[in-house]
Amino acid sequence: MQFIDTHLHLQDYKTGFATDILNSASSQGVEKVVCVSSLMEDWDKVAHFARTYASSVVPAFGLHPWYVRQAKPDWQQRLREFLIRFPQALIGECGLDRIKNPDDEPQNSVFYGQIMLANELNRPLIIHAVKAQDWLENYWDMLPPKFVFHSYNGKREVLKKIISHGGYVSFCASILRNADKEELVNMVPLDKILLETDGPYQGPDKNSEVTPAYLPTLAAEIAALRHENLEDFAMRVYHNAKEFIHV
Repeated sequence: MQFIDTHLHLQDYKTGFATDILNSASSQGVEKVVCVSSLMEDWDKVAHFARTYASSVVPAFGLHPWYVRQAKPDWQQRLREFLIRFPQALIGECGLDRIKNPDDEPQNSVFYGQIMLANELNRPLIIHAVKAQDWLENYWDMLPPKFVFHSYNGKREVLKKIISHGGYVSFCASILRNADKEELVNMVPLDKILLETDGPYQGPDKNSEVTPAYLPTLAAEIAALRHENLEDFAMRVYHNAKEFIHV
């Protein structure tokens, strides 16, 4: 079986080197990973991984809503420069979070700016959204053709909106702790499901870092919840990921 981890943060691992993490993942059939940035200081690190491991690392550059207040005034210009330099790069992760930062500004303006870049440059958009259902109402009709709500673990109502607007939904181990997990994973059409680890965060064991080598186990769990054959499910999700990230 082949896999693509559509969301992790190689720059944030404390207990392993990127080469070891990627080699271990490859041994489990994980061919590629999307290395996602959260703040401006990540961009050079993610660029380094994308150059060093060009066959296995797809970069994503963006500003996470937790860190928008740390962004420099020229963030949008610099983000554009990274995206132009890496034509294969996605945008993200970006979005809205009312728990960590209950104020709508500068979250909304920074999210809007990244949506506009995604549309202008035709790049997939990786969205983080937590407790932001009301704020999201301003954005559904302006999202780019390809967008994903990563690490989905939210309400049915938001999930229905994502699906109705043609978005992708990515699950990591966090969904397995949701009491409504079976209903939620079965709501998503098979051609819109992606899988991720969000490594090193959100693994099955909260006390240890998760790596992309966990992805086959996650696929087996999700396939079982959907009552689908694992190999068929894994193949479909692999092709979804390839289509989403343009590889």
